[in-house]
Amino acid sequence: MSGAEYNLPLTPPCSPLSLPTLVSLPLSGLHPTQEMQSTSANANANSAPAATSAAAATTSTGKDKVAPMKQRKMDNERNQGTRPEMLDKALILEQTKQNSIPEHLSQLMAPYQNGKHSSAKLLVLLIHLVALESAFVEEQIFWKKQKQLKPVPTYGSFHLGNVRLLAQEPVVYAIQFDETVFSMILRTLLDEDMQKDAAIMPTLRSRLMIVVLGDELLVTLSPLAPSKQPGYSVSLSIGRYVLNVQPKNKPIYTRFQKLDELSLQLKQNVFQRMRSQQITELGTYLQPSLTGMPEIVYDEIFRHLNRNQLNIVANVNQRLNSLSKHQSNRRAHTR
Repeated sequence: MSGAEYNLPLTPPCSPLSLPTLVSLPLSGLHPTQEMQSTSANANANSAPAATSAAAATTSTGKDKVAPMKQRKMDNERNQGTRPEMLDKALILEQTKQNSIPEHLSQLMAPYQNGKHSSAKLLVLLIHLVALESAFVEEQIFWKKQKQLKPVPTYGSFHLGNVRLLAQEPVVYAIQFDETVFSMILRTLLDEDMQKDAAIMPTLRSRLMIVVLGDELLVTLSPLAPSKQPGYSVSLSIGRYVLNVQPKNKPIYTRFQKLDELSLQLKQNVFQRMRSQQITELGTYLQPSLTGMPEIVYDEIFRHLNRNQLNIVANVNQRLNSLSKHQSNRRAHTR
């Protein structure tokens, strides 16, 4: 039971033989409670256990009424004391509110609290934070903190300990063309066994390019050579997510708004798509997914599709193209 615990005395069952002997007292205007106490006191000389039982019953009845009220009050006080730290604490960027800021957002923005910073630069920092939440790390920071980083399984991407550790490091990026182009090399975090495999390291590297185009930011994440896989891009409105003016004596993150939308746009259109592509290229298919099933299952599915439907499936990706062509060739040989 949470809160204070109350040990209530239990009332033993009374038998007719253990009832206290009634003592005649003169009616002296005593209160009924006082009269009952006097009766119990006189009966104590004749039957002490019975008097104790009666007193315990009276005490138990009183505590039964008071205890729940005290306990509810203590529970409310305890919940009010822990609510800011536990119940409303934001863990990721999309949960950010004015009274609930993720710890890694505060850590990352601490060096930029003083001074004037453009809205485009602050949005670049937010994009970097979403990359951390999606298990992408700037390459120099990765080698610096490699021994402290925890592995991230292929079926997930967010590791709170990693994000808070990496958010303490200064953001490393290259600036070109008068702060209109920002670029950084990212490394994808995966399982521990994959992290140690030198043969797959090129597959886990990508380049993040952020180009300022007036009031817009063009964000592009592309795999590095020799990979021939495509890259992914999204266009973001700077003023939609970062205000131009910072209120006086206010934290810098008061300039941010619609961070849930920003996080969703970047994860769905850029970071998660690149991470899924990299994992698929390594042959570790995500479960459950259309590209993560055994080949015998595809044979059973394609058996129910006609020729036109197989052609449609072949245009989804390279793996389904190969499997659907295999099914088409098998049909041609069996006829």
